[in-house]
Amino acid sequence: MKLLSLVLLGLASIVTAQETPACAAKCLQQSLAAQSKCSATDINCICTDEPLNTAVQGCVLKSCTVIEALAAQNATQTLCGAPVRDITSITPVIAGVSGGLALMAVIIRVWITGANFGLDDGCVVAALTLAIPMAVLEFLMSNLGFGKDIWTIEPENIYEIVKFTWLTEIFWFAAVGLTKLSFLFMYLRVFPRQKLRKLIYVALAIGMLETLIFTVTVCVNCLPVTYIWESWDGQHSGKCIDLNAFVWSHAIIDIVFDIFIFAIPIPELIKLNMSLRKRIMIVAMFSVGGVGTIISILRLQALVSFSNSTNPTFDNCPTAYWSVLACFVGIFCACMPSLRRLLARLFPNCFLSTKKDSKYSPYNDEHTPNARLSTNPRKPSKAGLSTIMGFGGITKTIDTQVTMAGRGEEDEQELVNMGKKAGWVSSTSAWDPMPTSGTSGKSDSGSGNEVQVGLNAHRM
Repeated sequence: MKLLSLVLLGLASIVTAQETPACAAKCLQQSLAAQSKCSATDINCICTDEPLNTAVQGCVLKSCTVIEALAAQNATQTLCGAPVRDITSITPVIAGVSGGLALMAVIIRVWITGANFGLDDGCVVAALTLAIPMAVLEFLMSNLGFGKDIWTIEPENIYEIVKFTWLTEIFWFAAVGLTKLSFLFMYLRVFPRQKLRKLIYVALAIGMLETLIFTVTVCVNCLPVTYIWESWDGQHSGKCIDLNAFVWSHAIIDIVFDIFIFAIPIPELIKLNMSLRKRIMIVAMFSVGGVGTIISILRLQALVSFSNSTNPTFDNCPTAYWSVLACFVGIFCACMPSLRRLLARLFPNCFLSTKKDSKYSPYNDEHTPNARLSTNPRKPSKAGLSTIMGFGGITKTIDTQVTMAGRGEEDEQELVNMGKKAGWVSSTSAWDPMPTSGTSGKSDSGSGNEVQVGLNAHRM
């Protein structure tokens, strides 16, 4: 008795309403004829006999195209009552929640910064700008079936899923790289020690090179580029890099570089001359970026099945949502200093540091020579977040005349040595709010070295 009429055709007309490939029906018929354990009408025996299934699968792979094999797999799984797996909702939920938090954090950061944009702020905004379309693509992919078994998805949708996956990888590599650069640019503005700054510059060069290489490589990982989303059907020709090795190499480099970046400020922060409670708070604020590193490590588990999976639309779904989470958490962590300033307004006793217990100044305030300050001594800077939100903090405007003497060894103490570049203010000491030797707090009208500095102090 023919299997096509008794089993597969019956499945097609009754269960799936689709035609079973003739090549698969022939393979099953031949495999049944070669054994005596299962009859053509014994569905339970056909579904549970492993040697028979192995023989059928081997024949199907040789005789059918990939699309035909998937159709046969779908018919067989449906006939045997296999459970329908669907995790399509996980990635959109993670993308929506983590993306929303990242967006909120960036908005707060931009609001606090105002017109005084720095490179670190620009990198964060650029990272979020790239991460948002990545999240949107994840929603579209889930709607197409990403998160279901591949044999249950229409071939047309598979092409779109693979194409969108490629686009999300491009956005992801660029966004993650820009987030790292944001941390490093922030370090340049915060830490004055020259040896440390040289190390930061080296890290910046490595980060830029890494971001460029991996982003460009993933853009053209197959030639022609269309082969990226057409190669899965086995009916097109082209050449690709070893994507598994590429993804693993980036994951390892990414984790090592993350650890290096978040370890850079720890020695400097430990030296802070402040209470233990506030020291722990600031170290924790800078170290919270390590949460993204932890997520990247957890993501490695999902990468194990990345290359060897024969069911990528289901098996690779965890890789997608872990990657999305790592990206948005990194962006959120990059905005922690700005969030700290907001919390300092809400809970000043917990988050506000003062001159009495710290030789470091609050992030981006009037005591930081490399902070964003107005160059006009007569014109106050824009109102801070406290004024906008009505928290009513203390605001004081001071016009100070400073006579600059020889810099000597104290030049290393500048937060950033910007020379005569407009828009930045220099100071003899970044850490001591009081003038050092050789610097007079009084005006010396007869000195040719007299410099007038206008400070608009917004205490955080």
